[in-house]
Formats: sequence, structure tokens, C-alpha cells
Amino acid sequence: MISRPQLHFVLSLLFFFSLGIGDSLTIIAVGDIMMGSDYPINMLPPNNGSGLFEHVADVLKSADLTIGNLEGVIMEGGVCTKKTEKGKVYAFRTPPVFASHLSDAGFDFLNLANNHMNDFGPAGIVSTVRELEACSIGYGGPDGEVGRFEMNGMRVVIACFSTSPGTDVITDIRGAQRKVASLARDSDIVIVSFHGGGEGLGYLHTRDALEYFLGQPRGNVVEFSRAVVDSGADFVWGHGPHVPRAIEIYNNRLIAYSLGNFCTWGFNVGQERGYAPMLKLVLDSTGAFMQGEILSALQRSDRILVIDEQHSAAHLMAALSRQDFPESAPYITELGSIVACPEKPEDY
Repeated sequence: MISRPQLHFVLSLLFFFSLGIGDSLTIIAVGDIMMGSDYPINMLPPNNGSGLFEHVADVLKSADLTIGNLEGVIMEGGVCTKKTEKGKVYAFRTPPVFASHLSDAGFDFLNLANNHMNDFGPAGIVSTVRELEACSIGYGGPDGEVGRFEMNGMRVVIACFSTSPGTDVITDIRGAQRKVASLARDSDIVIVSFHGGGEGLGYLHTRDALEYFLGQPRGNVVEFSRAVVDSGADFVWGHGPHVPRAIEIYNNRLIAYSLGNFCTWGFNVGQERGYAPMLKLVLDSTGAFMQGEILSALQRSDRILVIDEQHSAAHLMAALSRQDFPESAPYITELGSIVACPEKPEDY
């Protein structure tokens, strides 16, 4: 039986070797980004957010394609569509000056299909799109819009789903399959983003069942994810629960059920809510998973992101993957390397 140190060394060599292989695509995906809000009160970081990503930017820039989920709108003024005086009702508005922090950090694409896209109505969406376009950042989500890229000779498309009005919804699984199948016919790599599942520490585990939060249906994320892979998706990227969740390999495609929070300034990110995984994966030209890595970062409500030398997010996601998907979980080493079918240590 191979030892843990030997296995990690072999996996590290394989991962770095795979980065140099032609006809592959390297992706970094993260979870929820909310760089601070000035609504209904000012809860913005100092210095207009300068330095929010300074400790993780080198990692974010190390992929061909870096993607995240943007919570809230980027705009000045506007009329909020929510009654934020009610308990557990939040609206997020970040000033336009913050948009450049996302491009400077290395983001190529941001998902907008989530429960904060409509916080300031159509005007908020228009403003957010304008600011992202000014920074040359792609986006998807509103009215079913997708992101498109040409990278390494491959046509890459990102389709976005959520449970919110004005988006393609994860509860319409057959509709999602039709859309993904259509995109797959004209693309080399199809990435599916979904914002769904329950929220908070009570939703660390992933179940093949319809989930609810505050009485609202939030989808069956397992059924949805496997269905879109069956229809041509090559990587399924989940977010929404505000905690990391399991990953699995299904039909040689990687599904990440939640990447939790990534940069959430001014709100409760205690315990596992503050784990900020950066999922790095390499896909071959057919979209099949080759190698991957979970790079762990940490956040606190009033501090910038830092690299976590304890690898807390990787350890958590490894444990959840073993527990929730014992037949299809990849092996995740103590330092976060991911491989689909390794020789596993006896105690894994």
C-alpha cells in the first residue's frame, strides 16, 4: 500500500505536469464575492477595498479561466427592491470603484444568477453589467445570458442557473438539459454554474433531495448537476450555501456542490462560513477531469483574505466528499491535491 507522503508527491508531479499539456484548460473557481455594501448602512472596507485580494491574486491569475459568483450589484444610488428591515433579508450594493479590484485580481467571468441579482431591480443589473464590461470581465445569468470564451483553441461556454426570477432556474431540470445540450453542440467545454441549496452551517452535507431555505425551494442540486452532465456539461460549479460542500466525479466530470463564501466583507463568516476554497482543475480537450487542487484561504468579516496554511477548506471538502459520495468522491490529499482514481491510503 502506498504511503500518504509518496501519494502526495506523485499527485503533485502529475498536477504540475498536466499544466504543461497542450489541448487542456485550467480553471480556478471560487464561491460568493461581496466586497462590502453601502446599503442600507455603510459596511465598506477601508481604502475603497484596495488590497482585498492581494494575498490570493497570484493563485487566481494562475489559470486560463478564473470564475466567481458576484453577490449583489455594482452601482451608485438606485431603489432597493427588498424590505431589509425584516429579519434575514439582505440587499447588497457595492460602489463602482470596486469593480476594478475584480479584474486586477484576475477574474475573467462572474456569475450574476443568484438571489441578489435583483436587489436593485433592472437598473442594478444594467449598472453591474456596465461596470463589468468596462473592466473586461465576462458575465452570465440575467435573462439566461451565457459567457463565451476562446481559450487554448477551445470554445468555452458558461451557463448560469439559480432559483431567482429573471434567470434559468435549477428546478426546471429538463429545460436545463435542453439548454446544455444545445450549447454542447457548438462548444468544446461547457461549464454549468448553479446557485442553489440551503444556506448556513446546517447545510454542509449534500443530499439527493429537494432542499428548502426559509420556506423557499432551493432545488435538488444532485439531480440537477448529474442531469446537466448527462446532457453535455463538463464542469458543474455550485455556490449559494455559504459553506463549502462535497465534490464528486460523475461520468469523468467534476461536480463541486458549493465553494462557499470567498470574499464577504462585513458579514458573519465565522466557522466553516469563513473557509474560502479556490478550486483549481485541469480539463482535457473533451472536458474530462484530469487533475485538480483545493487551495485553501480564510476570511473574517473585517479582514482581507489570507492563504490558510492549515488547509482547512481542503480537509473539510475531503471529509464531506467521503461521507456524502462514498462511491464517486475523488481522493483529496491532506494538502488539497485531487485525483479521480488513485491508490488510496488504507485509512482514507
